[in-house]
Amino acid sequence: MGVIKKDKKQINVIYSGDTAIGKKVRGYLESSDKKVLPIDITETMPSSTQWQELAQNLNVSIKTFIDTDKVSELDENSDFNEDNYLKVLENNPNALKGVILVNKNMQKHIVNTTEVFEFFDVDSAGLEKTFHTEKPTTKPTTNGDKFK
Repeated sequence: MGVIKKDKKQINVIYSGDTAIGKKVRGYLESSDKKVLPIDITETMPSSTQWQELAQNLNVSIKTFIDTDKVSELDENSDFNEDNYLKVLENNPNALKGVILVNKNMQKHIVNTTEVFEFFDVDSAGLEKTFHTEKPTTKPTTNGDKFK
């Protein structure tokens, strides 16, 4: 059993409150029907054990979570050990690249805001046409439709 609680009705979001993606994803999640446990690493830093569990579950290095452009001592070719990368995150919480989402059945490191919608139980029933494949209906199809 891991140290990070995973609940079907709750989404844990690990983010930096200083980043645009962190603010947007948190806003999207809070508008969902699920409970949200926001963990803003600028206020509360996860333990090294929690970071290691996140990286292990995602099968990545902790370096993957760091935006090297935001840390002057790092670049893409830096080769530190995992503990050193943890220290980089602790000292530079706004260098967190993207957001990490944890739900009962899914855990994902996202760097694109729209990826958050994978965690919503969205039913797209009734959406049969896409504008790039079919022309939209622009004429009335029933007596009550009014197009001007």
